[in-house]
Amino acid sequence: MANSGKFDGVDFSQLDIELLTPELRSLGQGFRCVRGEFVTYWKQGRIQREVDAYLCQCWISRVENALAGYITLLADKLQVEDVLLVEEGVKYRTFPAVKIGLLAVDRRTKGLGVRLMEWAIDYVITEVVPIIGVRFITVDALYDSDVEPPYDTSGFYSKLGFEFADPTEAMGEPRTFTI
Repeated sequence: MANSGKFDGVDFSQLDIELLTPELRSLGQGFRCVRGEFVTYWKQGRIQREVDAYLCQCWISRVENALAGYITLLADKLQVEDVLLVEEGVKYRTFPAVKIGLLAVDRRTKGLGVRLMEWAIDYVITEVVPIIGVRFITVDALYDSDVEPPYDTSGFYSKLGFEFADPTEAMGEPRTFTI
């Protein structure tokens, strides 16, 4: 869909990503996401409650005072059936990870989802990894067969280098990917 109104002419691949602060919580008027529940999470304060409870952290992208998108990061644990990293002398089946919890963009913001994901991956690599032991980034790719056509985000995450945590996993939830 073409950009319209407040997002006309914006290069979303270059938009700044900001930590959600109390001053920015009032943004969101007119936010239009393909998945309506992501709009509801924002408007009803779910994101803010989770941040306040230290369950996740949220970053936003905006154009002036218009929310363009948001992404949340939280701690995760990756469990696998087969031992990973044997060649590195590590024989674990459980690993610390950072999860991309919610990724929501206004449907008029072409390219912002990729921008937020690339920012998150870079942030984890440059800011989180040097401070704590974490090797993986996970995301649960949303799959919804109750809509036509089915809503499937796995292709989006695959294009960004994510792989199924369980290669035998088929359609259906949860669909955990790692990078």
